[in-house]
Amino acid sequence: MGRSVVVVAVVLIFAGCGEQAPRAAAVSDSEHHADVARDPYALTCRDLARQPLNSVNQRLVINAEFDLAKDPALRKRVAAMTENRVGRSVYWALTELCKRRPGAYEPAHAAVAAVQRGKYLVQPRPESWSRPELWSDPAIDKLRD
Repeated sequence: MGRSVVVVAVVLIFAGCGEQAPRAAAVSDSEHHADVARDPYALTCRDLARQPLNSVNQRLVINAEFDLAKDPALRKRVAAMTENRVGRSVYWALTELCKRRPGAYEPAHAAVAAVQRGKYLVQPRPESWSRPELWSDPAIDKLRD
């Protein structure tokens, strides 16, 4: 009888191996999204990885990156670069900081600090992008004639 109890206990222990603990204390996606909406510093690397899955995840990340660009620590950057470019810089920093990090890592503080220091800055578009008259290529124009 004692041996069968030990066998059952061992089977139960190994049966649980590889499974995750119950998510009773876990936060739902909608709760997490609400947390990030209130505090963009709650954004995780998992959120960035899940961004391509649907528009809800995309909007979560986009809103967070631009909310982070409004951080008072980045006021001088915004004045020098525009809020849009600072937001894109924050996004670049977030994605770089999440490489080889666990999904639960929250990169926002480090991303804002990096952009504030001048790292991951998105450069303005070349002037030619906003001047279509410069897009002409004589070789291509010859083919059109």
